[in-house]
Amino acid sequence: MTRARFRTLMLAAGIVFGTSFSAQAGGKANPSDFGKVIFGTKELQFPDGCVVIDGQMTSGSFFNGLTRSDVRGRFEFRKNGAEVADYPDSVTTSIRVVGNRCGATISNSPSAIFSGHSYSVKFKVEWKDGVQMRPATLSADLAQCEGYSSVVLPYGDVAVPTVQCRMTVQSKGVPLVDHLIVSVLGPDGTRLTRLSAAP
Repeated sequence: MTRARFRTLMLAAGIVFGTSFSAQAGGKANPSDFGKVIFGTKELQFPDGCVVIDGQMTSGSFFNGLTRSDVRGRFEFRKNGAEVADYPDSVTTSIRVVGNRCGATISNSPSAIFSGHSYSVKFKVEWKDGVQMRPATLSADLAQCEGYSSVVLPYGDVAVPTVQCRMTVQSKGVPLVDHLIVSVLGPDGTRLTRLSAAP
């Protein structure tokens, strides 16, 4: 696998910038041994190809051993025997976008996203409480992005573009019942899909 450096994607207004991983905390009353929470995997189909997007949320060992239970109609989180109400001071998200073939007739990565060793995609980050959405605050103005020019796929060594971006989101005082929402936007700002993660 050959590593290629992609351009760093700038953040606009600290929110918009331009991802399966495993977590056991989400929706479970069993301890997590992995220390991470996953975003759902999405596949997007374009006229000239597909992309697969997934991701994960981590914060040191915070999510390791965190459990969630339904107590009289409300979620209760516990860690090491003590109740935990809020996220830690910050969480780190890692979002991956992979060019993929849709089938025998469409074998390219979509030009709307990838062009050679560059890409055009943005993300909008928010917190969701029930149906209410509010902007998330990022700890930096840049997303650190890396790309790979070749990935071994099940049907052979096929060169497919991949970009993975990491960002740190301020989460101090955010209730653990809230979801972190990452909207994936196209170059023109149109929302392509939305990822959600919560313990």
